[in-house]
Amino acid sequence: MLFMGLGKTLYNSSACLIEDTGEGADIEIALTERLLRKKASGAWPEKALRELEDRWNGRSLRLAENRDVLSVAEHEAALDRTFPLFEHLKNSGLAPFTRRFNSEIMTATHHLCHAMAAMLTSPFERCLIVVQDGAGSSFEDWLEAANPEEISAVHSKLDLGGETPAPGTHEECSVYFMEQGQLTCVAKRWRKFEPHPRRPKSALSESVGIFYENCSEYVFNSSRSSGKVMGLAPFGTPLKLNGRAEFIRSLDWARSFQGKNKREWQESPNQKLFADIAATAQQEFEKDYFLLLEEIRSAYPDVEHLILTGGCALNCTSNGKLVSQGVFREVHVPPFPGDECISLGAAALAYFREPGTTWKSMTHDRQHGYFGPKSSTPSPNEIESVFSEFEIIHPESITEYTAKELALGAVVGWFQGRSESGPRALGNRSILADPRVHGLKNTLNAKIKFREDFRPYGSSCLHEKAHEYFEVESGFNNPYMSFAVRTRTKFRELLAEVTHIDGTSRIQTVRHGQNPLFHELLRAFGSQTGMYCLLNTSMNVMGEPIVESVEDARRFFSATPIDGLAIGGYFIRRKGLSRTP
Repeated sequence: MLFMGLGKTLYNSSACLIEDTGEGADIEIALTERLLRKKASGAWPEKALRELEDRWNGRSLRLAENRDVLSVAEHEAALDRTFPLFEHLKNSGLAPFTRRFNSEIMTATHHLCHAMAAMLTSPFERCLIVVQDGAGSSFEDWLEAANPEEISAVHSKLDLGGETPAPGTHEECSVYFMEQGQLTCVAKRWRKFEPHPRRPKSALSESVGIFYENCSEYVFNSSRSSGKVMGLAPFGTPLKLNGRAEFIRSLDWARSFQGKNKREWQESPNQKLFADIAATAQQEFEKDYFLLLEEIRSAYPDVEHLILTGGCALNCTSNGKLVSQGVFREVHVPPFPGDECISLGAAALAYFREPGTTWKSMTHDRQHGYFGPKSSTPSPNEIESVFSEFEIIHPESITEYTAKELALGAVVGWFQGRSESGPRALGNRSILADPRVHGLKNTLNAKIKFREDFRPYGSSCLHEKAHEYFEVESGFNNPYMSFAVRTRTKFRELLAEVTHIDGTSRIQTVRHGQNPLFHELLRAFGSQTGMYCLLNTSMNVMGEPIVESVEDARRFFSATPIDGLAIGGYFIRRKGLSRTP
């Protein structure tokens, strides 16, 4: 029996397969954006299904699906009005993957999918799971799919504020209590929406996630640039705010950024205003988030562990501050808190409803986010064929060889194993460099990543060394770059290229059990240089998704001036530029 989840979401649609191996869940996730090469694609997940077809074809399937904001039925009906979707699915053998032809597909609500994915990958056996994003399922869709316990949670003792749950409202925040794989919804917050005065495809709301997106639209002409807003915030001064929707209405939208590229943004005369709006968004976000979490902690004083998920959990600045405040004993964020995990959550819902299925925590030493298609792992024959026009070196040790290159100042692509299933490269689809190289950030922004000059870079370091460089306790777990933490003063200058203007760095702590090869590389680099830390950024240029396949890696290598590419056990160079490290 295979369990399949379909994320038919507005952004980051996907398909996921779970198979019970007898020792746990074997998980494989295909993200539409990686396969179509269109960032945050919300296309119907046909491409993702095809990527996994060799596994599901001819097998017995339990199916579950989810769509945010609209129901799946509404979404697919809208698609069918512009393109004969249902006819196409019948003709291409995909009819079983829509409820139009298969009434046995389970409907999953949006926040429950987030919570199920978090539970499946939880390092804790007992914790609270807080889901917060811009908007989840509508009240009507939730009411149709929710179980009686979840419905009763609407009237729980824990009052999160928001609007009265009713038609026209959507999930904004949900709180779940999890113990030994048993998940119980204990509270929800609902929000309503109104039309945006200047952006026909957007909406206004008191939802802090939507407010952040509105500010992103003003500053960067895109609701999908919240990460940029977070990075810009330390450069500004928060403005006064009387209601989130009212603040957005009161802005002079004639001064909003209306361009499309880095050059236009950096030449805008409204830089100070943009920075102040970013600071306002971040301050309001932190104010809302911290009050919410303190209230939850007060209501459940005997629960010491917390998992944050949903799009709001991607705010590593606020996550870092939350950890430093010590409200909870330990805070964990999954590798995919955004909608990349929705298909996994839907598949997990079907999986755990199967009689006899058991749950087991994914302990800290086993945490990883490499659930990409198994086909994304490069084979020697594929590498040699795809890179035949380049110089191909097969060193005795790819980690020692790459570490020497990095120590000489090279910028290197690192492509290994299955791809990361979340938005951040974690050592399988990364660009790596020595963080001590002066001017490295500007070089990456200007010549490789093509990002705005203010944007910072993250770092990866050995789990056992992180507390030496950063203001965290020994043993601090941050495997998914989920927390921005302060760089220790004595390393502030040495690690300037991975330290933001506010003195923090978005770090990844790497345990051997999580990624043995990447851990080995970090150790080899440290043995050669004394620095057990590397700059780590995703292997892509701005506006594109992370590379997925060997072909993607070749296109990236051909288009950017990185010095080399470590892929599988091979090191790739441009012919005529060889040097011995």
